[in-house]
Amino acid sequence: MPRFVEPNRRDPFRNFNFRIVLGGVQVAACRKMSGLTGTVEVVKFRAGDSGSSVEELSPGRAHYEPVTLEAGLTNDRAFEDWATALIRNEFHPGGRSAEPDFRREVEIFVYDIDTNQAVKKFVLHNAWCSKFTALSELAAEANEVLIETIEIQHEGFTRENV
Repeated sequence: MPRFVEPNRRDPFRNFNFRIVLGGVQVAACRKMSGLTGTVEVVKFRAGDSGSSVEELSPGRAHYEPVTLEAGLTNDRAFEDWATALIRNEFHPGGRSAEPDFRREVEIFVYDIDTNQAVKKFVLHNAWCSKFTALSELAAEANEVLIETIEIQHEGFTRENV
């Protein structure tokens, strides 16, 4: 079924209506995600016989910043299972294999608040969890939701059709 696209839409999409999918399973109570950032290093060069004092600039290697996800602590174990498998070397008895199955494709869906339809989809490629906070700070006088956090390293992201 073709999706209706508003060609003259002027209002930007809101940042609070999104879903995160890890390995095909939606993460429950995901409340926050850091931005997607890609950077290309600048390589400076000057030939020895150049008469100019200005350096030439060329593109170098691409680098992608880690992504941090925060979710309210529930009975959903999506973050915990993924993070602790690599942290605790639980893939094989006796230690980690040469190339364990710890990488995932992470899908990020952005929804239009007016239609509740997915309007953008981004995929993090070869993502893996480098840091896991199982439990946010506890305080007897507080009234906040408990939060678990993961930091994800990845080898790039793409925007895909919804």
